[in-house]
Amino acid sequence: MRSKARTSVPAPEAGHCDELQQVGVLPWRLRRDGEPKMLLITSRRRGRWIVPKGWPMKGRSAAAAASREAFEEAGIIGDISPSPVTSYRYWKALDDGSEVSCRVTVFGMKVRGTLSHWREKGQRQRRWFSLTAAAERLDDTELAAFVRSLDASSEALRSLGPLAGWTYPPGEPQTGER
Repeated sequence: MRSKARTSVPAPEAGHCDELQQVGVLPWRLRRDGEPKMLLITSRRRGRWIVPKGWPMKGRSAAAAASREAFEEAGIIGDISPSPVTSYRYWKALDDGSEVSCRVTVFGMKVRGTLSHWREKGQRQRRWFSLTAAAERLDDTELAAFVRSLDASSEALRSLGPLAGWTYPPGEPQTGER
C-alpha cells in the first residue's frame, strides 16, 4: 500500500520563493502487439517511481534539456515532442532538509533505444509498465492523473504529439550515435 503522496502542491504564497522549474520526459513505446508501455525510473533518495527530469540547461531548449536528462537518468534515446504534453508540481527536497514547490514541464518521448550502460545506472532502477500500472506506481498525483487520462483513451498516445513531426533536438545525437 502506498503512503499518501505529498506531491499535490499549492501555489506559492506571497512572500515565499518562486517555484523552481524543471523539465522532464514521459518515455513511451508500443509493443509489437500495439500495447503502449511507459518507462519509469526510481528516484535516487527515496526510490519512488518517477519520470526522468532535471534542471533547464543554458544554451539548450527545454525539450533538448529534457532529452539529455532522459539519456543520463534512464539511458534512453528517442524522438522528443517539440511541445510540452503536460506539467505537474511536486515538493522538491533540498539538501538542507527543507522543501520547495517545483513545477515540471513534461515532454513526450517515443523511445527508440535503451542503453545497457548509462551515467546513473548504479543509482536508479528503470522498468517498463502498462499505462495503468505506471499511473498506480507514480508518486506524483498530477502526473498519475495525466497518465490515467492517456489510458482511458483508445488513442492513448495521440496527445503526446504528432509522431511525424517529432525530431531530435538541435545538437543532440541521432539514435545509434551515442
